[in-house]
Amino acid sequence: MNDITQIDFLCEIRKAYLEARNISIKNSFSSKLLSRGTSHSISSKAEDLFGCYIADKIRKTSKFNIVVDPQILFEDKNLKNKNKTRSLLIRPDVALINNKIATCFFDVKMDLGYKRNDFIIQAKEREAQLSLIRGKDAYYNDGKSKNKDSKLNIKISDKIKLIYVVISDGNINKEHSKKIINDINKLKNVEIYLLSLGHLNIYDDDPKYTINTEDFNEVDKILDALLKT
Repeated sequence: MNDITQIDFLCEIRKAYLEARNISIKNSFSSKLLSRGTSHSISSKAEDLFGCYIADKIRKTSKFNIVVDPQILFEDKNLKNKNKTRSLLIRPDVALINNKIATCFFDVKMDLGYKRNDFIIQAKEREAQLSLIRGKDAYYNDGKSKNKDSKLNIKISDKIKLIYVVISDGNINKEHSKKIINDINKLKNVEIYLLSLGHLNIYDDDPKYTINTEDFNEVDKILDALLKT
């Protein structure tokens, strides 16, 4: 996929929603008998698509890595999870790594409806977590082989940020959505952007959604700045 535009990205999400309603295994006989009562989750597909959207902006690839759903561990074993029972492991949906330095983490949300009452609590926890890991040595493994020799060493940037990329404003009332966004905007190192207005998973042949130009353009500005450094 080349030269992905904002509308291309949203169209791909819409396409993924439509495909998720069908049985994923293609068979001429079984397809006549099978149907799904609920759709497949497309969250992983959305992560991949956003990773592609970032990658499409990179013209010199030598120093950048875009890693989707990495399990990032830390050399400092004093860093623990919030229950203080295990070494800290973080899993951003997408990590942007520049010359072995993680400069930005992205969490891709389909909408703000899921766990809406816990969203700001989670965001504040992630804000505190960023303060702990800033400047720390870390590593992740190649997801294809899971080989112990596939350990990839990185450092967390002193300016690390987490950005919530929310695909649509559906599945939640406007006031609740506005409150979540306003509360997150008060945080120092966590940001949130809403890419479209309307929901891309509407059961309608002509879904009504539009690009939230202000926020999507801001995401583009952030990516352009990160990819120049």
